[in-house]
Amino acid sequence: MISKTLKLSVLVIAICSISFIDAQERQRKHRPSPEELFQKLDTNDDGALSLDEFKDKRQRKEIKEETLNEHFKELDTDSNGSLSQEEFNARKEVMKQKRIEDRFSEMDKDGNGTVDLDEYKAFVEDHKKERPKRKHGKH
Repeated sequence: MISKTLKLSVLVIAICSISFIDAQERQRKHRPSPEELFQKLDTNDDGALSLDEFKDKRQRKEIKEETLNEHFKELDTDSNGSLSQEEFNARKEVMKQKRIEDRFSEMDKDGNGTVDLDEYKAFVEDHKKERPKRKHGKH
């Protein structure tokens, strides 16, 4: 009887531990809002991000310096050398637009400013090869 109770107790403790660790992992993966991230990057609390503050706390260390400079200039719409909260919040839209423009340029092989059906098909075929095949979950 005691051994069954002991085994059950160990099992309950293991399940609770796994649940606790899982909850911590989910909390750690929380992406901060633009406002939270801005506050984190604004180390001198002046309400603006300098280029140095922008570079200093980037999440991915492997980003090249010139790429950071380029991103900063794109976001600094008033060209005053610092990012306001509004400019910083707009960064997702700016980066999204840049990706769209880059993708369009990649599709427009002849550079005429339009993508015809053949260019689109070629683009899709090229990218099919690059994408890993997805496994279908439930059958």
